[in-house]
Amino acid sequence: MSAAAPAVVQPPPPPTRAHAWPLLHPPPERERPARGLDVLGDWITGVAARRAGRLDHPRAARILAAARAFENHSDAALADSIAEIRAAVAVARDDPASIDRAYAVAVEAIRRETGLRLHPEQVLGALALAAGACVELSTGEGKTLTAVLPAALDGWCGRGVHVVTVNDYLARRDAETTAPAFRRLGLSVGVVHDATAPDDRRAAYRCDVTYAADKQVIFDHLRDRLLMPLRPRLAALVLDEIAPPDADPGSGSWSERVVMRGLHAAIIDEADSVLIDDAVTPAIISGPAGESGGAPHYADAAALAGRLAPGADYVVDARARLIRLTPAGRDCLAAWSRTLPPFWSGPRRREELIVQALTAKELYRPGEDYIVKDGEVLIVDRSTGRALPGRKWQLGIHQAVEAKEGLAVSADNATLARSSYQGFFRRYRRLAGMTGTAAEVANELWASYRLPVVRVPTHRPVARTRAPDRVFAAADRKLEAAADRVAQAHALGRPVLVGTWSIASSEALADLLRARAVPCEILNATREAEEAAIIARAGLPGAVTVATNMAGRGTDIRLTEAARAAGGLLVLSTERHDEARVDRQLAGRAGRQGDPGGVECFVSLQDQLILRHGPAPLVRLVRAGGPLGRLAAPLLWWLAQRAAGGRWATLRAESAKADAWFDMALHDLSR
Repeated sequence: MSAAAPAVVQPPPPPTRAHAWPLLHPPPERERPARGLDVLGDWITGVAARRAGRLDHPRAARILAAARAFENHSDAALADSIAEIRAAVAVARDDPASIDRAYAVAVEAIRRETGLRLHPEQVLGALALAAGACVELSTGEGKTLTAVLPAALDGWCGRGVHVVTVNDYLARRDAETTAPAFRRLGLSVGVVHDATAPDDRRAAYRCDVTYAADKQVIFDHLRDRLLMPLRPRLAALVLDEIAPPDADPGSGSWSERVVMRGLHAAIIDEADSVLIDDAVTPAIISGPAGESGGAPHYADAAALAGRLAPGADYVVDARARLIRLTPAGRDCLAAWSRTLPPFWSGPRRREELIVQALTAKELYRPGEDYIVKDGEVLIVDRSTGRALPGRKWQLGIHQAVEAKEGLAVSADNATLARSSYQGFFRRYRRLAGMTGTAAEVANELWASYRLPVVRVPTHRPVARTRAPDRVFAAADRKLEAAADRVAQAHALGRPVLVGTWSIASSEALADLLRARAVPCEILNATREAEEAAIIARAGLPGAVTVATNMAGRGTDIRLTEAARAAGGLLVLSTERHDEARVDRQLAGRAGRQGDPGGVECFVSLQDQLILRHGPAPLVRLVRAGGPLGRLAAPLLWWLAQRAAGGRWATLRAESAKADAWFDMALHDLSR
């Protein structure tokens, strides 16, 4: 997620989800974020929850043994067992004996439909998901099939379960992969994506299991809220029920036009991306509020911003992402305003507009924070490298960027419905998640969602090697060295995945590789449509894939035998991310399921992480070189990531506070 102007977002009610871990009572619900000593108590409770959720290896072994006993059953006999177990789960979903029997029959259903036997670690992960945890399963450990087991439990309860992914492609892929197993278990499967029509969405949400990207479920929920009365009265509900049966659903009562049937249970794939990285992202449905009367003023501000001199007329604080006008800058602006329309006569108004234009000019970079496609500014997610169609920065920043790029300035919109991602997902009664990297944000997942993090070991020992970081003074020298290393690995027939910070750097590195006669595929926000095909080729001998750090996340890079013989996948990172877990997720692409692989990192003192968060004394020490500089380099990057991660954690906490106070204000006004 690119840094965005702050926005107040509509909060959720306090969570109502019951916590299922043993030895713990459900934590007290609260309407406001914890303060003071409550923060310490919250942390202690979270640690206790994680300890209570220790993995039960003997239980997983018993489930797999029971699954093997079903292998001799005929299809008819297995169907009878499924019907019996389904009835038991519907009555006592959280009963351990019911869960064990359900998992055993689900394991056998998966084997018959896919030919794959679940391993003990997948069953351990499924048990944790059923108990309401965020499970850390390494890349390639089979999260898609692991989710079938807990999804079947909630699907059998008759209120539906949403399996949430990070994009439409993964939702369709996972639905196609798991649908045969679900059908054998007597469950219907639906999938929602951008092209799904309203009637088809309604049908998909009526299924027992629904696969959808996070943006689909949250915006469907917001659209439904626009159709629903704020305070439904009993009389209105009765009138809805006696509406003529042949009434047009599109023009009938609100209960006939909404597409979702409630938020009962959800399993979130790539949970750290959805629940943490997007936690401060407001999902907004807006409508036109008239013509964009401010368009000429944004254009004038962009032109004036180009005439102001950095340092003399304004000061840029890159670390705090703030622009401050100097007295000289204010004097220039006041003088220029005499030749501009009357709108510019107000000092506060013109300064606010010029600061927006300077912010767009200095702090919002094409290829990093956004791309321009078909005459439209598309925000680029800072964690995934994917474009975010339909999203806009708030407080005039989006219009300022449009004016900077010389595009038509979009009309001002009125907000009709909004919710933060954090607020939306806290509405589910049952919530669970899975990801390859959750340990670093374990405290946040507990504080915000009451999700304890459970780390599941890999099925096979990890054979991945890691080389010490290579540090360079200049970014261009770093990219040259990285290109040389890729060319060397390519000549040996080894597949290489290169992670870059931004779209611009991915394109620059690709040019360097082509200059060395190294063919490569580029995977970033401008090439999302080719994502599946690019990833499918990334494990071939000598394949080189250049991607923004997390582009292609959620998909496995499968190696050929020749690629394994050449040393397996080499993951080469060209810049550290703000948060270490994103680096760990990228590194986890190598060495999946016991495959050979290696990780190398090339960094420079001109990287954004160091420029924004690196302690200046350590930067000077590393720049000076020598033994002390080499010793100080790991500390420099560790401290910079710690500072950057702390900044994002603070931003998420402030967003949660804004949610709570905004909710209280709306509650008071509605009385």
